Amino acid sequence: MAEILSQTEIDSLLSALSSGQMPEETTAHETVKGVKVYDFKHPDRFSKDQTRSLQMLHEHFARLFSTSLSTYLRTITEVHLVSVDQLSYDEFIRSIPNPTCVNLFEMEPLEGNALLEISPSLAFSVIDRLMGGKGQAFRRNREMTEIEQSIILKIIDRIFEALREAWEGVIHLRLSLKATETNPQLFLQLYLPTEMVILMTLEVNIGENSGTFCICVPYVVLEPVATSLSSRSWFSGRKSDTYSDDPAKIESHLKKVAIPVECFLGGTELKVSEILDLEKGDIVPIDTRTDEEILVQVSGKPMYMARPGTHRKNRAFKITRQIGSELEIL
Repeated sequence: MAEILSQTEIDSLLSALSSGQMPEETTAHETVKGVKVYDFKHPDRFSKDQTRSLQMLHEHFARLFSTSLSTYLRTITEVHLVSVDQLSYDEFIRSIPNPTCVNLFEMEPLEGNALLEISPSLAFSVIDRLMGGKGQAFRRNREMTEIEQSIILKIIDRIFEALREAWEGVIHLRLSLKATETNPQLFLQLYLPTEMVILMTLEVNIGENSGTFCICVPYVVLEPVATSLSSRSWFSGRKSDTYSDDPAKIESHLKKVAIPVECFLGGTELKVSEILDLEKGDIVPIDTRTDEEILVQVSGKPMYMARPGTHRKNRAFKITRQIGSELEIL
């Protein structure tokens, strides 16, 4: 039963309120109760488990795209996931600079569209690198020319390729580009302003320069696969696919590996003075006769003996015997 206050206690509380001094017992009693703030304008549509799965999935995507981009640009690039955030579609559109490179794409068989935004600093760094520069971005932002847009389309293809591979454990996606614009306000009416989206922001470092790109996917697009975005189901799918012990699958992957094959016609020893006296047209005899076999190395290891010749006007060699084990090159 609640305690009934006397008139003296009531007067004491009223005087304390007027003077701004509350008794310690009352203050301590009020701080025990906590209030959780809930923003009805920004409701969380993705659970913590789904957000965590999306974070791990796109960290895997960042590693795949980093390898692909390094090969394409012929320089070391680092791609890492910065954040995975939930926000309204209106907040995302208004946070994008103008002009920029914003791309609308489909994620079949999922219904709806998603957005890929590449910051000008990243876009112009990639363009400068592919055009023979050091990968530096322009100091002043501007719209891209048609030639520059065609170059960025090659990068988008590599992003889609890495994204498809990263999502393979959840769903087999078919990504296709629908439109590319420099003004993000043109996509303002694509979804309702209050529609919740998941935003994956990634940073790309090319040498001393860096830039960002982000992938914006509305909740309505990912809703059909929301149950598959739990950590348990995602890891179980990746485990069965990645760590398969099927010998035929392992052999098929090994057969696709490219390794160098070299043959040596022969050699000789010359003095430094003789090398300095060499001129165009001089003939240097080697220690291998025309009727002798030559050595063929696979991945730097002796594997076959062969005879040199031509095949369809191309230089070639015909393997005569095997001298090494196939296990040595694996």
